[in-house]
Amino acid sequence: MRLVQASEKKWRGNQLRHRKGKILLKRLIEGEAGSTENYGLHIGRESAEFFSPRHRHPWDQIRYCISGSVPIGPGKTIDAGEIGYFPEGLHYGPQEGPERTVMVIQFGGASGKGYLNRDEINRAYDELGEFGRFEKGIFRRTRGNGKRNMDGYEAIWQYLTGAPLEFPPPRYSEPVIMKPAHFAWRQGGTFGIEQKNLGRFSERGTEVTIYRLAPGKRQVLPGTDHLRILFVMKGNGKCGRRYYLRHTAIEVAPGETAAFTPEARTELLCITIPSVAALKLKAS
Repeated sequence: MRLVQASEKKWRGNQLRHRKGKILLKRLIEGEAGSTENYGLHIGRESAEFFSPRHRHPWDQIRYCISGSVPIGPGKTIDAGEIGYFPEGLHYGPQEGPERTVMVIQFGGASGKGYLNRDEINRAYDELGEFGRFEKGIFRRTRGNGKRNMDGYEAIWQYLTGAPLEFPPPRYSEPVIMKPAHFAWRQGGTFGIEQKNLGRFSERGTEVTIYRLAPGKRQVLPGTDHLRILFVMKGNGKCGRRYYLRHTAIEVAPGETAAFTPEARTELLCITIPSVAALKLKAS
C-alpha cells in the first residue's frame, strides 16, 4: 500500500505545457511507466486563462470537481462535488471557464494502449521545440517532416512512440457525469461502512464508488483482485499506521486490505481498475 498526503506536495507549474494558460498541479501518486497498467493521479488548479481545444485521449480519465466548475464543452460542466468519466477515444471540449480545482486520475483504457506519464510528456515537449511551437494546444511544425498542424498531445505521442496516434472507437457518445448527492447510501459488505455505487464502465469493468466511514472504530475494506486508488474527499484519521487527511491518495494493490480508524467521518472516492493483461483484453 502507498499513501501520499496532498498537504506534503508542492504546487508545480509547467506540467501541461502543450496546452494554453496557467495550471498548477500536485502529482500525488503514479503507476509504473511503460506498463499498460500505468496511471497518474493529480490535483489541478486550473486558472481562468487555461484553455484546451476540443480533443480526445487514447486512455480513460476520471475527474472529481473539488471546487468551481469544470468546463467540458459548450454549455456542459462538472460542478463541485460531481464526478466525470471520460472514455478513451471520445471527443470533448473545448475547455475554458472560471478558475477551478479538480482531482484527475488518468489510466489506460480497455484498448490496452496504456498511458504516458507526465515526465515523458514534458521531455517530448522540450525536444519538439526544435521542430516547431505549441500554440493554444496545437503543435505547429516549422521544421522536419510531418503534419504541419496537429493536436499537441497527438504530436507528443507520435514523437515518443514513433507512430501516429490511432484512437480506439469511443464506447460512449459523451462523457458520463455522476452526481453523488443524488445517490442513496447503502450498507457495504463490512459493518460500519456505507457506500454509493456510482458506475461501472467498459469491458474493463472500471468502477467508481464512494465509501463513508463512521469515526471512532477500526473498519477494513476487504481485499479484491483489482487495483484500487482511493482519494479522501473528506475526513481524517489513520490508514494502517499512517495518518490521512483530506485529499490524501492511497494505492491499494490487488489482494491488499485497507484498515481505517477515522477520527472524523470520512468519505473515500474509490476507483477500481482491473488489469488489462489479466483480463486478456485486445485493442479494438
